[in-house]
Amino acid sequence: MKNLDIKKLALCLTVFASTSGSSYGDTVSVNAASKSAFAKQPTLVSCPSEFQQVKISEEARQCQAFDESMTAVMVYHSPRSTREMLGFYQAAHPLLKAHSPVSGRTLLTSEDKAIRVVISPDNAGSQIDILVTSNSK
Repeated sequence: MKNLDIKKLALCLTVFASTSGSSYGDTVSVNAASKSAFAKQPTLVSCPSEFQQVKISEEARQCQAFDESMTAVMVYHSPRSTREMLGFYQAAHPLLKAHSPVSGRTLLTSEDKAIRVVISPDNAGSQIDILVTSNSK
C-alpha cells in the first residue's frame, strides 16, 4: 500500500511541476551561457576626449568600446547633425578623406585606411563609429 502511495505522490508531483511552469533545467549551464554571452558584449564607458588618437565630440553619449587585438572600435551617439559631425572631424583630423555619402552614411578614412570614421544619421543626432586597425594602434 505504501508503494502505491509513493507512486501516486510521484505522479502528482510530476503533473504539478509540468503545469506550474517550473523547470528542472541545468541551471549551471544556463548561468555559464549567460555569463559567456555578457563577456562578448562591448564595454559601456564614459566618453573619453579621444580614442586611439581620434578625437571624440564633447557631447558624446553612450560610448561603447570594443578593443580587440586587430581592431579597436568606439561607437557613440551625438546630438549634433551628421553635417556638424563631419565638420568636427574634418577640423580635428584634416588628413582624413571624406567619401561620398552612401545611404546617408559618410565615411572618413586615413590615407593608409588604418583609421575609419563612419558618421550615420540617428533619430536625434548622429551615430559615430571609429575603427582603428592594428597598424596604427
